[in-house]
Amino acid sequence: MFISLELPGGDKHVTLFALNLEGDEGFDQCRPSVTAWYADRSRVGMAVNAANRALAGDQHKLISTIFNQFAWEGTSGWEYWSHDFDKVLKHALVVAAALEVPLHVHKSFDAHLLDAAEKAGIKLDFVGAKRVAQKDVKVREFEYTNRRLDRGEYIELVNVVLPEGTPTVDIDW
Repeated sequence: MFISLELPGGDKHVTLFALNLEGDEGFDQCRPSVTAWYADRSRVGMAVNAANRALAGDQHKLISTIFNQFAWEGTSGWEYWSHDFDKVLKHALVVAAALEVPLHVHKSFDAHLLDAAEKAGIKLDFVGAKRVAQKDVKVREFEYTNRRLDRGEYIELVNVVLPEGTPTVDIDW
């Protein structure tokens, strides 16, 4: 699984993409289907929703409007209707930690990354993201992302330290 925070452009707001989902073969958003609870698509949905509730403090949700805007085989994308990029970044990092994968940031979000981290009290560093090995590619469409990785469009966040007291989310039962 490859998780990234991006600003896809057009009328779309900042989005948390989960790509190269395992257990997603044959998924078609236009047909009724049941996704196994242990498949990556289900795990991502659980992590997104659980993190939004866990980070809410005394509110109902941290981010009032976040929804699954992008859904096709191998991809689940959650769009945040918020310009509180500090909250978005913190949420995305808690989701990535729950899924036990690193968070990648597309260059479209670069202008907001360091300000958001500072405002949220997050310490982090980053390295250039690496291409996902062919043997690890689950969905053919991921090659589009691999070409973007080859062009240096992503960084991987490393040495992330969230503020003390930031809740964690456990989605594995």
